Order: sequence, then structure tokens, then C-alpha cells
Amino acid sequence: MPTIGGMSNHTLTLTGEPPATAIPANMRHIVSSETEQWFTPARYIEAARLVLGTIDIDPASCELANRTVKATRFFTAADDGLRQPWNGRVFLNPPYRRDGIQGKFVNKLILEFETGCCPEAILLVGNRTECDWFQPLYSYILCFTDHRIKFVSSTGKHDSPVNANVFAYLGPNGRRFCEVFQRFGAVLRQVAKPAEAPAAVNED
Repeated sequence: MPTIGGMSNHTLTLTGEPPATAIPANMRHIVSSETEQWFTPARYIEAARLVLGTIDIDPASCELANRTVKATRFFTAADDGLRQPWNGRVFLNPPYRRDGIQGKFVNKLILEFETGCCPEAILLVGNRTECDWFQPLYSYILCFTDHRIKFVSSTGKHDSPVNANVFAYLGPNGRRFCEVFQRFGAVLRQVAKPAEAPAAVNED
């Protein structure tokens, strides 16, 4: 696996992606493994800090990204955040690769939260409601952005994925999350689960 691998908490750079012909032309510059890293803009990080108070753990990051996130501890690709304990408040924007890694980070976050290791977390993912890994997130409070986030490259360029984004909040301060994140889009919580739902699409 290329070294950029799981490092990309704040990156849209993909590795191990399908052939270019399988990717829409207007998205290839974002998903190419030859492109640079893309980081979460500061205003979303600051919003997360307003809810969490402090960010203790950033499980999929790098030194440059952490200049904005300012997590007490962050894990790089070399650290392999999926193998580390996430003890504390977490901000997570997992890699947007198409090898299943995004779902692995989401599942790990839910496990850490439900077992009490992580008392509170904010997750940023693509709006991929059709995917299996997204379905458990309906148990938490979600903010569906009314725009596509313009991620920032290491050289200061801005670009967006083809889909909008979703923030998920795991923790006891849902009202505070709603107050802070409603500026970015609709904040929703599922009130009932259907008795039977169509099977989700199992993809990244």
C-alpha cells in the first residue's frame, strides 16, 4: 500500500482506486493517487472544537493536518490508527479511498464510542447513504451539509468532491452539536427505523 494510505484524515487522495475509466471525468483529479493531500478547512475544525472542547485524538492524520486540528495525539499512516486505542474525544475524517478503508474507520469509531473508550466524537464523511458502512450512523445525530466542502491542499488550493458531506456526532451533547453545526446544513436524527428496509449497497 502506498505510504499515503491511511494517513489521510483530511485528504481526498485515494490509493488502490479502480481504473480511471470507472471514475467520472470530473472526479479523477480528486481520486488520483498522484494528487496531493487535501485537508479539512479550519472553520469545520473550529466548530468541532466548540462542541468537543478539546480534540484528544485524530486517528487518521499527519503533522501538517494537525497544525489546524491541534489534536493532543494524532496517528499517521505509519502509526496505523486502526490498530491504536482511541482514548478521548475524537475528530475523524477517514480516508476517502475505495478499498473499504472508510468503513473500517467508521466501524472502529463506533466500537470505541460504544465501549466507552471514546466519550465523544465528530466524524466527517462523504454523503454515501447507499453504503453498508453508513447505515449504523443513523443511530447518531447527523448534519447533512448543504454544500460540498472545499478541502484545502498542502499548497493552498481548494477543491470539492462530487458529493456533499455528512458530520456525525457521537456523544451526550447533541443539543450543542445542533447549535454549532446547523450553520452547515440540516441536523437530523432518525426517530424510527422501518420494519424492513432495502439492502444497502455494499461499496465504498
